[in-house]
Amino acid sequence: MNDTSRVIEIMLGGQPSRIVLGPLAALELSRFIPQPPPVYLVDEAVARLQPAWLAALQSGCDPDRSGTLVLAGGESGKQLERLAHIYGWLAERGLPRDGTVVGIGGGALLDVAGFAAATWQRGVGWVSVPTTLLAMIDAAIGGKTGINAAGLKNQVGAFHPASGVMVDCGFLVSLPRTGWRDGLAEMIKAAVIGDTLLFDDLEAAGPQLRALFGAGSGDAGDAVPGVLGALPWRDWVARAVTVKADVVRRDFLEQGPRRALNLGHTLGHALESWRAGTPEPLSHGQAVAIGMAVVFRIAVERGQCPLLVAVRVNELLDACGLPTRCAAPPVPELERLLSADKKRRDGRVRWVLPRGLGQVDLDGDVAIADLLRWLD
Repeated sequence: MNDTSRVIEIMLGGQPSRIVLGPLAALELSRFIPQPPPVYLVDEAVARLQPAWLAALQSGCDPDRSGTLVLAGGESGKQLERLAHIYGWLAERGLPRDGTVVGIGGGALLDVAGFAAATWQRGVGWVSVPTTLLAMIDAAIGGKTGINAAGLKNQVGAFHPASGVMVDCGFLVSLPRTGWRDGLAEMIKAAVIGDTLLFDDLEAAGPQLRALFGAGSGDAGDAVPGVLGALPWRDWVARAVTVKADVVRRDFLEQGPRRALNLGHTLGHALESWRAGTPEPLSHGQAVAIGMAVVFRIAVERGQCPLLVAVRVNELLDACGLPTRCAAPPVPELERLLSADKKRRDGRVRWVLPRGLGQVDLDGDVAIADLLRWLD
């Protein structure tokens, strides 16, 4: 193991999952690959922008016998058609029951690759190499896999933990501002629910974050010059990963404490689905940021959360170039989207509402009228 790597071991559903964080972490990949050699599902952006690193990553796993399928990333790829294409390719490769799928890319690619691994031959080996900030601290950790269906987000899925998750911040060198912002939304959420000192550190770095990612900081689609050396990303990523790992190890199947990770997501997923395919879609991070801002405002209005905490969260989201408001969907559409929420039980949606930094209510009630007051 590389001397500068950090390892987090967790058990998920009785299965060991090892998260390796640090420079060259992905080069530990061969430790998680039994025979036969793996197949690779690779995000097109990684194949295009970092071919040398991709070749180095695969070099220890018999690349001459492995197959690589390059796929476009993004939410548009999390569809049944994409899954069918992957199944066809796995059939051509003859991936056996003791084979392994390695996913290399952003969160959307890992979601669909993980679901393919969970369902091919009723479940084959699965190793995840996240290459975006959002994937590193959220999508790759915890064993959730899935695709979108019926115009709703992640409605089809399975719990299938990766045996290995290789987190190397070096991949972030080519990440565009949009990708950084999406990841920062989840990092702020992790800090709010589980690491108040991380929140303090992010807040203290607000001026630097605003210069790098705030409104007017540059073309959102461009890589950010000098970003990796500007702030302690490796430490921040490790701390955010630790928050999620601690939560999911206690509640793998989301029966209780894991619901805290849904802070901002109930409304966020509804807004993301509503705007998908429109001229102005919302990314996952943007939608979650709006969702967090709204539930903080509702909690303050009810006297459940101090106003100052809500102000601090909103200001940090703004510093990272994330929106905190958007237009409301038509009421019937909003009701439809919320009614499909996967956390719905006994005819009601269970909202995660903040009580302060490090404190949340996992069983809150929010009416449509509450949401409309805080959406434009």
